This record gives sequence, C-alpha cells and structure tokens, in this order.
Amino acid sequence: MGQPRWTTTSDQYIQPTAGGWTVEAEDAGQLSTQRILAAETIPAPVNIAVWLGVPADTPIVVRRRLILANDRPIEIATSYWPGSIASLTALADPSKIPGGTARFVGEMGYTPTEIREDITAGPARAFLAADERNALGVASADPVLSLTRILLDHAGKPYQHDANTMRAGRHIRYVRSAG
Repeated sequence: MGQPRWTTTSDQYIQPTAGGWTVEAEDAGQLSTQRILAAETIPAPVNIAVWLGVPADTPIVVRRRLILANDRPIEIATSYWPGSIASLTALADPSKIPGGTARFVGEMGYTPTEIREDITAGPARAFLAADERNALGVASADPVLSLTRILLDHAGKPYQHDANTMRAGRHIRYVRSAG
C-alpha cells in the first residue's frame, strides 16, 4: 500500500493560526511529531542573505526541524529570519513554540502580503547536508522534493525564508484560494 495522499494548503504554515503540520497530519489520519534539530543565530550565508535581502554575514536566525509522520521522518524543514527580527526571541531557542512559528511571528506583527514558492526535485545531496540526509533516512542519490518559500511583508520586504526537503513517496496537493 502506498503513502497516504491528502490535499493541503501552504496557508496554514504562513498564517498566524495555531495548528499547521499537526492539524494537517491528523486530518490525514497520521500521528504528527517534530524534533528541533537546531535553533541558533548565525552569520547569513550568501544564498540565504540573497533570499532575505540582507548583506552576507549579517546575523540571521535559523530553525531546523525534523518532521515525522507516524514516527517516520518525512521532511527537514528549515526557516530563516533576519536577526533584527528574530534574535533574542523564541525563534532562536531550541524549544518548541506553542502554537507554532507562524503564530509567533504573526504576534510580532509580521504577516505575509506576498508569498513566493518554488518546488524542485533532485537528489538528496543537492539539498541536504550529510547529517540531514541521515536524519531524514535518505541516501545521497535518493530523490527528494524541495519547497522554498519566501514571505514578504506589506512593504515588499522579505522577513522569512523556508527551505523544506521532503522524501519521495509522499503525495501532497497544494490548494490555494484566490483573493
């Protein structure tokens, strides 16, 4: 029997409402959990600095999670915020954030007015470091799906970048409503 299929929306990951992955998984009959792999302030690598519109080496906060369904790793989800927004907040702390990061960021006054998402497929080595491949349980050449998302505020300024890498064998249909 194949992996369960479900219809979802990325809205639940960007709007300041509680639930996100937990609600999505439960609606699909899955037990959801996640493990925080890292939460820290680091100098912005060039590629992330470009996404966030900040100079390279500017302090940014990175939060990396291992997402599990029925205790099976299915995704590495990594989020980045400019340090000017996220340093010294719960985002930089390795503890779980009650209600999720979208709710927390929304309470800080950040809600997206534009969202840009890109989806790419390729070998795991193109998207994940060796320790991340190990955590996700994929080999270097195994196929994965990568979703990158940038959230822009009312002024068109990026305030969050997400890079999510999912193992093959999972079917997700993203549905967005117009307007």
